[in-house]
Amino acid sequence: MNVFRHVRTAVVVAAVVLATACQESSDPAAAPQSRSEASATAGLAASPSPGEKSRDEVISDFRYATKSFDLGLTVVKDPMNRECVAHSTALSRTEPGEKDLLRVVSRLTERGWRLRGEVDADGATFLESGGWEAVTGVGPLLGETADQHSSAAGALALSTTSTCTEPPNPSPR
Repeated sequence: MNVFRHVRTAVVVAAVVLATACQESSDPAAAPQSRSEASATAGLAASPSPGEKSRDEVISDFRYATKSFDLGLTVVKDPMNRECVAHSTALSRTEPGEKDLLRVVSRLTERGWRLRGEVDADGATFLESGGWEAVTGVGPLLGETADQHSSAAGALALSTTSTCTEPPNPSPR
């Protein structure tokens, strides 16, 4: 049973890593795409209410939480340019485990994220903050994913969504 959960986590991590072919940034210090640029081309947009976080704030939280991962955080570009999703992967030269996941969860809670349930190093851990729901997990890189990222032994995947709504129609001038 434990082996199945570990393999399931590795598959989730691998899927996110494979999606990094359309990445926004692999530089841990790089600024994410501005909200106005993304909204101009978005088919769907997030409509944050007061107190809710923007996508840029969420990505900033992810960068802060994963700063101990030696190969940095890669944010995956959403093919639909939605402001209501953010997928990312933090790669490491060593295979991350429960200690690494606990550190990330602790840093996210410092930024206002709340843990839903328990930290599960062999499966998925769920968090929420400012209208966003996130799932994270750690695992080794296997097969083709390991070949593509030869300097990495493992990764932490962080994926989050918020409510997507149709963007408002621009007023005619």
